[in-house]
Amino acid sequence: MSLASQTPRSTSCLLRLAGYTTRASGSTALRSTSRPMLRLLHEFQSPLKTSVASLESGDSGLDTSFPLQEFTFLQNLIKNTPLFLQPSKRKVDEFQFPLGTTFKASSREIGLEMKDAFAQALREYGIIAIELGFDDPKSHFMLEVVEAMGCTPDTHSSTEGALWDITYRPSGVISQKTAGSVVSRSHSLGEFAWHTDGSFEAKPQRFFGLHIIHPDKLGGGIFRVLPVNDLVKLLSPVSLEALHNHEFEIQVPPEFYKGTATNRGKLLSIDPETGRYLVRFRRDILANPPSDDPVANTAVAELNAILEKPDNVGQTFSEDIFKENVIILMDNARFLHCRTEIKDPRRLLRRVRFNGTPGVRK
Repeated sequence: MSLASQTPRSTSCLLRLAGYTTRASGSTALRSTSRPMLRLLHEFQSPLKTSVASLESGDSGLDTSFPLQEFTFLQNLIKNTPLFLQPSKRKVDEFQFPLGTTFKASSREIGLEMKDAFAQALREYGIIAIELGFDDPKSHFMLEVVEAMGCTPDTHSSTEGALWDITYRPSGVISQKTAGSVVSRSHSLGEFAWHTDGSFEAKPQRFFGLHIIHPDKLGGGIFRVLPVNDLVKLLSPVSLEALHNHEFEIQVPPEFYKGTATNRGKLLSIDPETGRYLVRFRRDILANPPSDDPVANTAVAELNAILEKPDNVGQTFSEDIFKENVIILMDNARFLHCRTEIKDPRRLLRRVRFNGTPGVRK
């Protein structure tokens, strides 16, 4: 019997495979996945196998009733599942996407139907990847998904809209502040050190998305991420306290001017609902010295020293993730990111910054 002839069974198993079960209140995630199912995912060398192993060994209260007779069926199904990207073998320095955060959308309609799965994974883990099975040269789908999750795209500046091309553009963009053309770091070929997006805003956008249209084909433009949870472990208690308690003056780059030249804010904060550390940071727009407080200045110097060499911290995305027609959505306050020098001037990513709580509609 073909897989196509078993559509209801396929759908049921795939939903369980993704860790989602349908309830009256909506979708619930990973905790509904059985230990046998997790072992099956692990067996197929998912990039998520570390998460799988940790869930198997921990007291996660997972349901153990997954019928063993479905294993053969799922073994045939998993290699061609439409829900998850199929990874190559993970390298040591590659970022490991958590279980249930990498998806395939074979069509626009199917992708939008998966909005609740996207939203829940983004809320819980702060990062997801969606491979598109259809052409979208204008990145309309990325905007549609953001809005379908109940979030609101933000404008980049007084003269630019919600979508921003990250590509080599020596002509720059028009700035309301200078009344002329300015070249953003994202429009250069140079490296871009560790930062969070919109860190200069009075209230930085909580999330951002990247549509990878043309990755660097010449070995440059390597994208790296650093979870804030990993960063805070490297900071001394004194510096943690200073970065959390002190407000710094932050300059607004002219290309992102919206009427205010500077803003003030803490570089580290704590989410009152989750207790997670949140970060905003971009070194080159802090004042020099950063403040009139010696303790705060020492804390910034310690932070800069940790981030000085990008290869020493953080991880890269694998080539099967960072490729054409993949959308990356990230929690801008839970990850820093950076890139190496661009070698391919045709490299093109398209960005959206957005606010709101994914999946929670007002």
